[in-house]
Amino acid sequence: MKRILLIRPDLPKDYPMGKLPPFLPLGLGFLAGVLKNAGYHVVVLDNYLYGKQADELLEDIRSIKPDLIGITVTVATTSTAADIVSALKDENIPLVVGGPQVTIDPVGTVKRLNAEIGVVGEGENTLFELCQVLCDTGSLSFDHLQKVNGLILRAGKNGEYYLTPNRQSMKELDTLPFVPVSLFPYQKYQHTTPELKASPLGWMSTSRGCPWNCSFCSNILVWGRHYRCMGPKRAVDEMQYLADNFGVRAINFREDNFTVNKQRVMGICSLIKERNLKIEWMCESRVDIIDEEMLTSMKQAGCSAIYFGIESGTQRILDLLRKETTVEQNETAVNLCKKVGIRPIVSIMLGIPRQTLKENYESISFIKKLDPDMVYFNVFMGFQGTDLYEYIINHGLIYKKWEEIILPNSEVLTWPEKLKLKQKAELLYNTSPKILFRHIKRMGLFRTAQKGVLTIRRYIQSRSNT
Repeated sequence: MKRILLIRPDLPKDYPMGKLPPFLPLGLGFLAGVLKNAGYHVVVLDNYLYGKQADELLEDIRSIKPDLIGITVTVATTSTAADIVSALKDENIPLVVGGPQVTIDPVGTVKRLNAEIGVVGEGENTLFELCQVLCDTGSLSFDHLQKVNGLILRAGKNGEYYLTPNRQSMKELDTLPFVPVSLFPYQKYQHTTPELKASPLGWMSTSRGCPWNCSFCSNILVWGRHYRCMGPKRAVDEMQYLADNFGVRAINFREDNFTVNKQRVMGICSLIKERNLKIEWMCESRVDIIDEEMLTSMKQAGCSAIYFGIESGTQRILDLLRKETTVEQNETAVNLCKKVGIRPIVSIMLGIPRQTLKENYESISFIKKLDPDMVYFNVFMGFQGTDLYEYIINHGLIYKKWEEIILPNSEVLTWPEKLKLKQKAELLYNTSPKILFRHIKRMGLFRTAQKGVLTIRRYIQSRSNT
């Protein structure tokens, strides 16, 4: 039986936005589940939890004795992934890199990593085929791999890169196995989330793809614009599995648009109620694809919070971001949630290119007017492959480039000024007596204080890395 090692690298120490509490990496989880179900011995090494240097990891890897290593790469972990690849160069172990950043920029990322093989796009079927090639031939030679769709390969001594034909996106997500939580050090992950009262916490993802095309978002480059989702039974079966086997009492659906398909959402809610599943859960949604009937059913099925990326309180900026939503829809969605008893969680961005100083403050004022249960104030960052990334470059708005993330100035605020505005708005909002009492009521005094300490640490880290 082939032994497959899957690795999530840690964030670099100088990551500009600080390190969040760890949650189980679902992308790696789906890969592990597919390989495990196919009979492979899968080992997961999540270095986000341990923060080991590459030479320390090498000792762990040698003790595992893998036949194949897969490393997942995000824009934030490219340098630490490169360190791991470098440490393994003399180990004579087949190595494959994949993940969002390899998909967004295949040639640039694989060159940066100095890797031989990269997976482009959804990785489950591609990695499975790579393992089959390894089992059948004993190696991952170029001659065999060029017949596998969805790869980037280094060919020849001169280092040219060869892209095999694109792999079609998976159409039937119901065929994906449950994430094999037992392969992960579950106890080391975040067991609560500020948005939910219940614990312990589990994580799920039941859909992929986004039909919209926001000018700041790189997710469509990873998952595509075609929305695909698990059916109600498959989704609720996994909720039941987490509850029965791991004692999960709260679930965070980590996906961009849980509510795109109303019929599916209503079906999920019906099954949760039919099975009498006592799980508190939250999801993400756009403001323009919900209605009172759906929200009422979600509330009755245990949904207690919905996250909306409203991004701005002015219509001109929403149009610039290509959100295809209106200020009025933002307000309506928040009020509808309050009406049915679901806590609205919202985020806005500050320091967007072409956003005036007045419009920044209008967004902050709009948040105060909406009075959502929680707010995330974010500073605008430039991500590779997006239209606004190119705008930043073309208009000389780069304050600093960190890996392939641009920390941009806007026309009216420098990056440090944006950070100060975010932190000031966040502190003033969250320390007001009304909001503070709301947090304590939901999380308790200890969890509220703990969240405050973590937030301050991230403030310090983000400022020191700027």
